[in-house]
Amino acid sequence: MHLIFYKSALCPRCFLAKRHLLTLRSTHPDLRIEEVEILTAPLRAWRDGIKMVPALKAGNAVLSGLYLNKQEITDFVTRISTTDK
Repeated sequence: MHLIFYKSALCPRCFLAKRHLLTLRSTHPDLRIEEVEILTAPLRAWRDGIKMVPALKAGNAVLSGLYLNKQEITDFVTRISTTDK
């Protein structure tokens, strides 16, 4: 499963979201995380409809918010992985 993670190096909430994502690899070994730094790729983020970080995108599904907690990220990845099969 391919997941795009939009983040900023200046965002502490993005750091926490990344840590949660990396822990999910143990239960989702097929998870491939592509990181997009919005400071260096703002046009790509804009074209993908991302207006807030941290944000996750898989296909047409997007999860974003001021703070993405571990449960929200886990639910998103689980939902995407079950519809991906």
